[in-house]
Amino acid sequence: MTIAFDDAVAEALVAAADGASRDLRAQAIANRVRVETVATDFRGGYATLFTAGSTVRSEDTQKLAGVLADLGDAVGQARREADQERRRQRAVREWTAREAERDRRRASGDPFAASSAFVDGLVDVRPDHTAVRPTPLSANFSPRARVRSGAAGSGGTSAADPDALRVFAGASRAADLSTAQHLIQVKNAWSRFRSTCAWTPVEGSTVVGGFDALLAENAAEASWLEGIATAFERAGGGSLPDLALDAVAVTSSSPELARLLRPGLTPAEVAEAYAQLPQTDAYVRSLPLAAQYLFANLDGVPAAKRDIASRAVLAAAVEEPERVYQLMGFGEQRGLSDFTEQVRGLQEAVRKADVRARYLPGGPTMQKAQLVGFGEHDGALVAAVSLGDLDTAANVTVNVPGMSSDVAGMGGRVVAAEGLLRRAHETDSDQTYAVVSWVGYHAPVPGTVGLPDRSESGAAELASFLDGIHDSRTGGPPDRVTVAAHSYGSTTAVQGLELTRHRVDSFVSYGSVGFPYGTEVEDINASAVYATQAQADQLATVGQRLGILTRADPRLFDGVQVFSSEAGPETESVTGHDMWHDPESDDVGYLSKKSRSLQEIAEIVAKGKVGS
Repeated sequence: MTIAFDDAVAEALVAAADGASRDLRAQAIANRVRVETVATDFRGGYATLFTAGSTVRSEDTQKLAGVLADLGDAVGQARREADQERRRQRAVREWTAREAERDRRRASGDPFAASSAFVDGLVDVRPDHTAVRPTPLSANFSPRARVRSGAAGSGGTSAADPDALRVFAGASRAADLSTAQHLIQVKNAWSRFRSTCAWTPVEGSTVVGGFDALLAENAAEASWLEGIATAFERAGGGSLPDLALDAVAVTSSSPELARLLRPGLTPAEVAEAYAQLPQTDAYVRSLPLAAQYLFANLDGVPAAKRDIASRAVLAAAVEEPERVYQLMGFGEQRGLSDFTEQVRGLQEAVRKADVRARYLPGGPTMQKAQLVGFGEHDGALVAAVSLGDLDTAANVTVNVPGMSSDVAGMGGRVVAAEGLLRRAHETDSDQTYAVVSWVGYHAPVPGTVGLPDRSESGAAELASFLDGIHDSRTGGPPDRVTVAAHSYGSTTAVQGLELTRHRVDSFVSYGSVGFPYGTEVEDINASAVYATQAQADQLATVGQRLGILTRADPRLFDGVQVFSSEAGPETESVTGHDMWHDPESDDVGYLSKKSRSLQEIAEIVAKGKVGS
């Protein structure tokens, strides 16, 4: 009897559940610290509602963390039981075959054969025929609703610092957006487990829906606090009657918009929820800034609509940096000047991308630039810029940068993306192209490039972005999708491609600091995997050595197709580690116009293979 149990899927669920559990415990601790900060200047009946709700939030978060940890343990036990039953069944089959052979000897009429069969039967004990009964799984959780009105019954007043409330709301939202990626991983892993591990019965499971509901409660709390902050600002500070605060709406959005903006939706769920809203540019422009911020960063929404929302938030960040700084959850940190500098750098990069897009080959369908997201991840500003129409391009490439990358340096990456797009179009002009410069994770600095934390965190963000490209396109997914990744970005990308639902056609690693040990090419959700490293690129080698305990040169992994970055016909050798250098420079980067590697990567993008 075949055991319907996929060990790799079970291991992925254990990893997802354990990762979410750890994140929730950390977030619960961080939230308690934030609550104590806000409580200093929050007084009256509404302060009591806030602290009571915060207690419920903390207790529910810790409870969910425990349920997920228990789920991971239970799935691990299920895997051991499945393995035990497989071994038992194998032992029974092998004994049955031996017993059949002994029966043949017993019936042969040869007394010596019959005697040997008798002796063999004495020592070859029949295995246990009792099947292992799998332990049913049960993982149940439901968050409690939090009370956010009714303080007026006391007839009292409340006072608060609006800025403190906004800082809290922004930080809470940022934390939940990070936790939401863990929810997405749990959702996907649980769905795969249910479909491939049916041998283990499930008696009850509300944990995924409960996780979703907890983040929805947190989101409603953030909106509620922003509403209270606005009420105090409009009143000019001081205190307000609780009766007036009871009139503050928890959310001014429609149920359909509220559904879309809930943290933790998979890209497919986002696409489904977005389909229930007006599909017009005017609708996106009419949204409040906080809603536009969330909307801009939804993988699964069409790129053209994300572009509208992202540009609106970017414009607000330039005009009112402190307001957007708080909205994104940076208010607890000291770095407004750096935030402002990065925002201005991104704004200039987007402006130049718009200009460059006008001169792209391929006609109007390719001659556009899109800002596909602008937000925060792991304490860093993140964004993605597409050259070419991401909603319609037949051929899509996502380029992932490495160490020290940030949105302020987006301009150079967009130029590199343009060079790749032009070379791919020269290779096959019958396709339409989009090349995305994805700066969607907090890249490490040189001192931390040896650690795996940033790649593990960024991997989920990249996986969500890639799946969103497929799920957002109502006219059908691209014909070809390539992920190209430089330096530490390749470490992030290989882990991200182990989490995606949709398969990409090619994954290209260039100047990599290493793939994680234990990586199997078949586990990378790509039809083909390529790698190159220039002889002159010593920094990639250093990066591999810094991560010696966790990763190795991708060219050493079975199944990876290696190509050259050295000089070839009409091309030059890459002279170092950089992604790109200006054509006037004597240095040559991996995506520089005259490099051998650009030619090879363009061939992979356009044709799915190296060389002609």
